[in-house]
Amino acid sequence: MAQNTFRTQKTIARQKRKNRLTELVNNFIGLDRLFGENNSWPIRNIDRILWITFLLIIYIGLNHNAERLVRRTQRTKTEVDELRAQYTTLQAEFMRKGKQSELSKRMTPLGLTGGQTPPRKLIVADGL
Repeated sequence: MAQNTFRTQKTIARQKRKNRLTELVNNFIGLDRLFGENNSWPIRNIDRILWITFLLIIYIGLNHNAERLVRRTQRTKTEVDELRAQYTTLQAEFMRKGKQSELSKRMTPLGLTGGQTPPRKLIVADGL
């Protein structure tokens, strides 16, 4: 069986605060007109309803933020791929222009001639 207990001042203050919030929301929105005087379930549980609504708004906001982050990541990935392709193209062109045959082609209009004879190998005799 349940035991009778006295209400403490804390529980009374909480109930008054809860009733003030309920009355304020009820006066602002007019829930008693919407649900009727006898149906007081939404009015009694308005704090829970507001808390769930707040959590839903936070959830939707975080979901939008995550989607924006995914789109930004995809855009950055695409830019990195394009820069990598550009780097590869520039590196191949630089390596091609650095070959001796390409250098000699660019030097002939300037009047410079590269060595047409192959290099000679110097052999040093031991025992000098």
